[in-house]
Amino acid sequence: MTGTRLRQGIGLCALLTALAACGNDPQRPRILETAYQTLFQRGETAPSEVTGQQILATLQATDRPVIYLSIEDRKSQALAVEIQQNGAYDTFATTERQSFTLRNGYIVATRGLGGDLMSVEEDAVLALIRARRTGTATYVMRFLTAEDVTEELTYRCGVEPDQTVPVSMGLINATGTEMVVACTGEDGPPFVDYFVVSAEGEILGSKQWLGTTTGYVAMHRVRL
Repeated sequence: MTGTRLRQGIGLCALLTALAACGNDPQRPRILETAYQTLFQRGETAPSEVTGQQILATLQATDRPVIYLSIEDRKSQALAVEIQQNGAYDTFATTERQSFTLRNGYIVATRGLGGDLMSVEEDAVLALIRARRTGTATYVMRFLTAEDVTEELTYRCGVEPDQTVPVSMGLINATGTEMVVACTGEDGPPFVDYFVVSAEGEILGSKQWLGTTTGYVAMHRVRL
């Protein structure tokens, strides 16, 4: 990602609200420390940014859905255009031939990034996010290792809604409910994701952890 949060007004306050629900969870300090470093740690060199002109040119070049993506650890940004739709699953590709598959705006798979997210079991977590409800759910992530072995990580995630926030990029100008998702597991590091969800249950923007190789990725809808 770029080192910025999903939007200027979302971040630590919402994160603390979600983590407060963890009570006496012994993992809570570790989650907070990891999330704080991820949200606020910056590199010395400012990243190049996708410009408004690039967004406009992309929207003029296609009438298909478009998303904006930012990978914090790599200080890289890109626009991706939908290349395939299969029910609730939409696959977007960048000019660098990297692809992201989304389900109702939730990233469920990547290709071409290295250490790719091969698949997830997201039904329970995504249902809570889309319904904008508080709850806990199991979440499974599968990654491809350097040895071409699929590694499976199982997490328990707490989901909690927070404030109503605006989302504005490209042709998207809307408001949604911020959802904070804090996950811990014995197999992998803890992480905290957050999403802005429309009244229709569509994720309009997010900051989502995609594994130790890729780290956090911000996603914004540019055109639905």
